Amino acid sequence: MSVSFSSGIYYKAILMLVLVILVTLCTVKTNDVQSHNTRKSTLDSTETPPITLVDMFKLLTNLEKRISQIESMRAIFLRGRDGRDGQPGKQGKDGVNGKDGVNGKDGLNGKDGRNGNDGRDGKDGRDGKDGSPETIGPPGLKGAPGQKGMRGPPGPESGGVQYVRWGRTTCPNNATLAYKGSVGGSFYTQKGGGANYVCLPETPNYRKYKDGVQSSRGYLYGTEYQDAQSQLFANENLEHHDVPCAVCYVKVRSAKMMIPATYECPAGWIREYHGYLMSQNYDLPYPSEFICVDIDAEAVPGTKIDVDGATLYHVEGRCGALPCLPYVEGRELTCAMCTK
Repeated sequence: MSVSFSSGIYYKAILMLVLVILVTLCTVKTNDVQSHNTRKSTLDSTETPPITLVDMFKLLTNLEKRISQIESMRAIFLRGRDGRDGQPGKQGKDGVNGKDGVNGKDGLNGKDGRNGNDGRDGKDGRDGKDGSPETIGPPGLKGAPGQKGMRGPPGPESGGVQYVRWGRTTCPNNATLAYKGSVGGSFYTQKGGGANYVCLPETPNYRKYKDGVQSSRGYLYGTEYQDAQSQLFANENLEHHDVPCAVCYVKVRSAKMMIPATYECPAGWIREYHGYLMSQNYDLPYPSEFICVDIDAEAVPGTKIDVDGATLYHVEGRCGALPCLPYVEGRELTCAMCTK
């Protein structure tokens, strides 16, 4: 590329030099022609006419074309090295949008989405055609509940609660007497037998029996008041009398309880009766249960014989495991029969 470039400069320099010479000659020649018009008219008709500026320009143009042809031929055989990259041109205008491409293949199926909300109930369909009587169709949907019916007649009475009123043969006004009788228990000096007191009816009913006292039996005796002269009961004449009892039934109650050491019932409970807590004497050979004897205790008429049998004594608190206070050493304890 350096050889071609040098040659081009060389030829162009020669061309410029020739051009300057020719212009100078033409100028001189023109001046001579103007100053010697007379002489020019006398020239021989066979003499070559003078070269004008236009003729010189044409010669130079032809010469330049010839030089360009020679340089082109030299460039074919003597190719130079590539020149440096020129500066980037300005960004061209955006081209026209191309045509839409061909649709691609379908992609893979995505995962199932979550279940949507339940839609609204559709309208009721039309009634179907009647089926054949021989074929029984599936059961239909459950219909809406009907209107509330009228209240039926009251059913048979049930429920209620029963309790024993120790020391009396009657029941309070709100209770019904089931039966009455006297208290029975085990003999106070015997080590065996039952430990509880029972309310015996006035008239027993027997089935099969064997007369005579058998040694292999439990024995049941009447029960007497002991220590009744302490004047704690309203009736002071109870010593050695047999103790009566009554079994009472309250229809409108469903629960009962005997509370020792108090003559009151909790809030919401009804007090059927109250009195004193009594049991077997602590120093006798067999224990017994504690029962609540009515404050207005009575005696079985005609029973002051002092034949003993089962006995009932007042119960008092003793300090130790029993907290004193509020309990008091040696004080007789009260009781209450409560229902709800």
